[in-house]
Formats: sequence, C-alpha cells, structure tokens
Amino acid sequence: MDRFGPRRIGLIGVPLYCGAVALLSLTTSDILTWWALWIVVALTNMLVMPMVWTTAINGYFDRNRGKALAIALTGTGIAAAVIPKLTYTLVELLGWRMAFAGVSAIVLVIVYPLVIFMFYGPRDTAMAPALDPGATSTPELKGMPVQEAFRSARFLKLAGGAVIFAVAAAALTFNAVPLVIAQGLSAATAASVAGLVGIGSIIGRLGGGYLLDRFNAGRVAGFGVLIPLIVIAILLAFKGSVPAAAAACFVLGLSVGLEVDGCAYLAARHFGIKSFGTMFGAINGLILFGSGIAPIIANAIFDVTHSYDLFLWLSIPAFLVASVLWLSLGQYPKFAEGTSADEAGAALAQRTPA
Repeated sequence: MDRFGPRRIGLIGVPLYCGAVALLSLTTSDILTWWALWIVVALTNMLVMPMVWTTAINGYFDRNRGKALAIALTGTGIAAAVIPKLTYTLVELLGWRMAFAGVSAIVLVIVYPLVIFMFYGPRDTAMAPALDPGATSTPELKGMPVQEAFRSARFLKLAGGAVIFAVAAAALTFNAVPLVIAQGLSAATAASVAGLVGIGSIIGRLGGGYLLDRFNAGRVAGFGVLIPLIVIAILLAFKGSVPAAAAACFVLGLSVGLEVDGCAYLAARHFGIKSFGTMFGAINGLILFGSGIAPIIANAIFDVTHSYDLFLWLSIPAFLVASVLWLSLGQYPKFAEGTSADEAGAALAQRTPA
C-alpha cells in the first residue's frame, strides 16, 4: 500500500477475497481440502483488512480523523449483524455450498463498484492532479521512515499494548457464548446475549472516534483498554444473571470497538502516513496473532480448571499493562517533510464534490 496505494490493493483484493470465500463451496470430505481452502481465504483476506481502508482515510482526514475511522470501521459491526442472517437464509434456500457462493456474489456486487468509482488513497495517481494540475507524480507524504519507526520506543509500546490487549480481549469476545454458558445460562440465551458485543462495538467506535479527535489518543486508548475490567467484575460477581451477562457483553463491545480504531489513529499520529501501511500492517499482524492464540489459551485453562474464572483473573494484569504502555506514548511528533494529510485532502476536496 505504501508503494502502490490502497486503491490498487482494493481493486485486486475484493474480487480475490470474494472468490476465495466462494471456493469454500468446493470443499470435500477430506480435511486437507478444508484447510487448504481456508489458507487461501486467509491470504486473500490480507488484501481487504482494515489497514487498506484506514490508509486512505488517514490520508484525507486530519482534524476529524477519529470520527472518519470510526464511521468506516463500524461496517464490521453492521456486517456482523447482517451476514449471519443472510447466510442462514441462503442456506435454507440454496444449500450450504451455494450459500458460500451467494454471499460472495452479493458482497462483490455491492462493494466492488464503490472501490472502482469512489475509493482513492493519498498515493494514488488521481491525487497528483488534485495537488497540482501539472503534476505527473504522486505527492510525498509526511511521516517517519520505516526503519526508524520500527526501532522507536513508540512502536514497541503501541505494538506491545496492542498484542497484549488483543490476547485478553479476543479471548473474551470469541468465547463470549461458551463463557456465558459457563456462567449458568442456556445456549439460546447465551447466543442472544453475545450479540450485544456487536452493538456495543458500533457505539464504542463512534464514541471513541469522537474522543480521539478531541483528546490525546494515547490517553483515550489507554483508559479505553481498562473497560474490560468492568466486564470481568460483572462476570465474576453476578454468575447466572441474564441482565448481568447482557451488560457485560455490551460493555465488552465498547472496548473492542475502540481497539482497531485507536491503533490506526495512534499509528498515523506517531509515525505519519508516509509508511502507514507498513506500520499499521505490522501492528495489525500482531493483533491477529494475539487474537489467534487467545481462544486456545482461554479454553486450555477451562479444560484444566473447568471454569473461565482463572483466565478472567489472569486477564486483569494484561489489561493494566496494555493501558500503561499506551498511556506512556506521549505527545504526537511533528513531521516536517513532504505533503501533509491536510494539504492533500484539502486539495482533493477542491476538485471532488462532497
């Protein structure tokens, strides 16, 4: 993305990812086929991850960057609410194989035209005429060189806090249903209650975006990662209570909704947008790694202790460490070289209808 711009990645990534999901309809009874198809899905998924869309947003928005990121990333919460119902309907009508193909086709038809006609990043060639009608190259954007950024204490703090928070929060999120069942609720009730995580994430993103634009993002994110402590307290104190479980899932969503937005915002502020794709890609990769091992850790503890309580207690210091790391990021650095996001976005706005 730093080299070719997010537009080219999106143009390639959207059809490849939709095609990879559609290929799941070809799975056989051989487990190796299932694994192989999911590897293809995982690889193509990297081409449509949040870093693709946030790279463009960070290039165009500065003063209201937090709100812009929040609005864009609420799409994940909306999809989480819509796609399961859509998939269930297609399975009932067409069978599970065609459901994979059907969902992929619907998403491709909706998303791809938007990418073709409306999606441009700060490095895309369409940006050069906006800055200078006679320009023949893309603008030089402000930011820290990649090598310098990776060696900085800021990167270690931001990435470290992100992966620690991801392990603790992802275990709570992915295990929301079994965790609530372990509290004494039925499976049907647990599934309904866990859906509040998605609603909470949308509200958390919008509220977090508002706060990120008005206060130091390190402080907002640093205090935001402490919200799951409320979740842990509720789950430990009110076992078997449906209202308490519902409140815990909703509050968990508030915090989870702030995580990716906060990391994207902090990466852009502390490292600039010159190499944002590389920097946030590395951080997002660590988040994915933490999210991947989190359920394994939590469920291994459950298998041994027959309870999630020990994991809940162990999560408390994890959230505290993540908070300390993000709170210690300090003030945003100033970048002197290149073209700023404000200048680029303002120039493009003069030539593009609102």
